[in-house]
Amino acid sequence: MSIVTPKTLRQRLMQSAVLNKIEKEGLSIDTEPVRRSLATIRRHVGHSPLMDHYLDRWDEIIRTQDLDTVRRIVETDDDTSREMRNLSPLSVLLNTDDRSHVLTEFGHKLEASLRG
Repeated sequence: MSIVTPKTLRQRLMQSAVLNKIEKEGLSIDTEPVRRSLATIRRHVGHSPLMDHYLDRWDEIIRTQDLDTVRRIVETDDDTSREMRNLSPLSVLLNTDDRSHVLTEFGHKLEASLRG
């Protein structure tokens, strides 16, 4: 059984909200803001073959608008999916209200986990 850290929980909730918004509103993920976000992430992460591989995967996912892979990244709890969620450029698709709702949900879930 893996331990779910607050960071992992927050990222998972954020990416779930992104996926729900994409599906509900029929949003394209191949947009200029998402591409800029990916470029910014690429500039700021340490360069290693593994990080480059994850970022190249995001580039392909965005280009092909592969929502099935996004769904697997959101729903799977393994090292690769956690790292892919951590590097996701898709959060730019959420507006301030969307983010606020996610952070409120995160606070409630974190508080509940601490109680018991």
